[in-house]
Amino acid sequence: MDAFEVFDDTPGRSLGIDDLTSGQAVFQQVHLTDDMLAAYSRLANDRARVHEDAGFAVTSGFQAPIIQGLALSTRFSRLIGMYLPGERAILESIDLRFRRPVYRGSELTYRAVVNRIFRPMGVVELALSIAADADTCVTGTCRCLIR
Repeated sequence: MDAFEVFDDTPGRSLGIDDLTSGQAVFQQVHLTDDMLAAYSRLANDRARVHEDAGFAVTSGFQAPIIQGLALSTRFSRLIGMYLPGERAILESIDLRFRRPVYRGSELTYRAVVNRIFRPMGVVELALSIAADADTCVTGTCRCLIR
């Protein structure tokens, strides 16, 4: 498997359908800061108490406030749209499963791996995952049209 690690200053790539092979992968380790999560909360206007109120989160069965699932998923936009498949990709569909809660302060590893390539249609399917402190918390797939 061709695994490519990206950092916040890594330039984007523009891969065509013929540049893709099954098993190609991109990953990035990310720490979502309080400022990043506050910006997401403002954008989404999601003020659910389970994300902000420690007492409420604990009485709801969590160890602490949990990060919003869609806040977690935002970094897939970067991996897919800038690296694999890259700047020529148009997201057609995404299916995510949130397997366990993620708490602030977790070290997150985002990964996208080429699952299938539909060359005649110009479409690629990726397997997606997020690990929090080395435990998988989100899995899924997406399909992209390559232009």
